[in-house]
Amino acid sequence: MTKRQMRLSGFCQGNGSYHQAGWRHPDARPEHGSSYDLWVETAKKMEAAKFDMMFVADIISPPDAEQPDIFPFNSAADRLEPMTWLAGLAAHTKHLGLAGTIATSYRPPYDVARELASLDLISGGRAAWNIVTGIAPEDATQYADQVFPPQADRYEKGEEFVDVVLKLWASVEPGAFRRDKQSGTYTDAEKVHLIRHAGRFFNVRGPLGIEPSPQRRPVLAQAGQSEEGRRLAARVGEIIFTAQSDFTAAKAYYDDIRSRASALGRNPDHVKILPGCMVITGESRAEADEKWAQLNELIDLRPARTRLQMALKFVDLSDLPLDAPFPEMPPEAVISRGMNHVEAARREGLSLREVLIRSSASNAHLVVRGTAADVVDQMEHWFTGGACDGFNLMPAVMPTSLDDFIAAVLPELRRRELFRTEYEGTTLRANLGLPADPIPLRH
Repeated sequence: MTKRQMRLSGFCQGNGSYHQAGWRHPDARPEHGSSYDLWVETAKKMEAAKFDMMFVADIISPPDAEQPDIFPFNSAADRLEPMTWLAGLAAHTKHLGLAGTIATSYRPPYDVARELASLDLISGGRAAWNIVTGIAPEDATQYADQVFPPQADRYEKGEEFVDVVLKLWASVEPGAFRRDKQSGTYTDAEKVHLIRHAGRFFNVRGPLGIEPSPQRRPVLAQAGQSEEGRRLAARVGEIIFTAQSDFTAAKAYYDDIRSRASALGRNPDHVKILPGCMVITGESRAEADEKWAQLNELIDLRPARTRLQMALKFVDLSDLPLDAPFPEMPPEAVISRGMNHVEAARREGLSLREVLIRSSASNAHLVVRGTAADVVDQMEHWFTGGACDGFNLMPAVMPTSLDDFIAAVLPELRRRELFRTEYEGTTLRANLGLPADPIPLRH
């Protein structure tokens, strides 16, 4: 039997540095936010290191644009559009998976199905869709006919949206386009199907006009934290991105998602759960701790407070003293990711300042610091202990953190036979070990 090995995704967004102050580090290249050439370089590094995929997170609108006191300090203001970005990277890579975020709240599902099927075919079967319903009210303001709906309504619409996309991808069978010059038959009509979807939110006739890629359809990724999110993740997710900084909480989440998937008739081994992980390495633990402290000293608490406020409804943080204990939060005030911050504050007795620093540094994701051996010890503990199937690597400083991980951590992972030395195939599904099994449609 082949030893079970980790899956690794490389997280990318905006300027590339996940730590809020990472872009200010002397070694950072914040022009990633607008530089296609730098992202080509990054994708080639990830492919040479045998990462499973490059994952592009996205929000649509530059955040805090209507807050002149905050907007100048927000490092998330510039972001390339994911599908355009990834289609360009497809030409410079051969094995690296290409995953991008598209929200279900604002656009027609036919357009999204078409874009993703095109990326999948262009890349030779390496595309993945990160499904989000939309978390930023600012995004809705960019569409004249849209409002930011309540969470339950967003997920209801998102569930139907995903089903329409899945039906459209299945509407064209392999070999549908015969292109037979002698007979004059271009399309085998028996292999192209109308979907005639009539639902609460969408009426879509179909079919799609794109043949399946070598992996049949794009991989579905999701990041479900709330009850609604977990239901969607368990039903359709083939990759699950999650945020936990505590092993016990991560294992409980892992077990919950696998149990839900199994109850829906899915093979839980075909659901790969990848917590976000920020790695800070040094020649010694003291050096890694010093790097972390220097980064955190660069955090600007003004945008930090604004971003945390998004996760805490009905509670005004603006007048709370920074060094007082973090206030108690009623459960109804906390949006999914915010619960991680609230629980950490309660568990460790943190002040508002400390919560702001932690939320800005890693946004509730796992932070691993130390030597390469220290880092791999903790990653291995999570992996073999049943808390994950791998990790979504979030570079604190781009490109330094990615380079350090590749140079120091990957050799130790490979020495312990925890990560591949070569790709298993040419498609994302082949490398992840995911068949194109049917996803259960919602009734």
